Amino acid sequence: MKRPVLLLLSLCLAFSCDSYKKYSDKYMVFFSCDISQSPFNQLTTPGRFLSVRKTEGKLHITDTDDKKYDQSLSAVQNGSFIMGLSGLIIGTPLFNDEASSIWAYDLACPECDNPSTRLKFDQEDAQFIVSCTKCGGKWLPNSSGTPINPEGKEMRPLYRYPTSLNNGILTVSN
Repeated sequence: MKRPVLLLLSLCLAFSCDSYKKYSDKYMVFFSCDISQSPFNQLTTPGRFLSVRKTEGKLHITDTDDKKYDQSLSAVQNGSFIMGLSGLIIGTPLFNDEASSIWAYDLACPECDNPSTRLKFDQEDAQFIVSCTKCGGKWLPNSSGTPINPEGKEMRPLYRYPTSLNNGILTVSN
């Protein structure tokens, strides 16, 4: 008698749970950097974000002012850094109520869900947003990656990844 009841309770819990997850595990990610070194030192300033991509043994980094940086990777870094679907958006939100002050999102559009469809940094009504040129979607990195959807269309939030900061080394990993 106990087994059917336990099975029924398990099924009810499985189907009634909220599908919202704070962090995405859809794509693998592993990245680390020293936030005392430029340009990653910008990550300690609230409202500053960087896009980080890995191609051909280099990191391509762009800040919110559209300034671009290239950094060569060691063979170990090149082999071990996994950049999610399309790269990373890393930054410190203006208003943060969490212990971890630096957040990380995937650089790929969560609606298009394609590695070649990257989000771009933008300004709208004096606030920092990221937008997709393919589907037209817009998101607020300063507000947990919340989508801006004026038409009421249901959209996914940005894929967010867990971060940790230890002795000035930021790690993004799931």
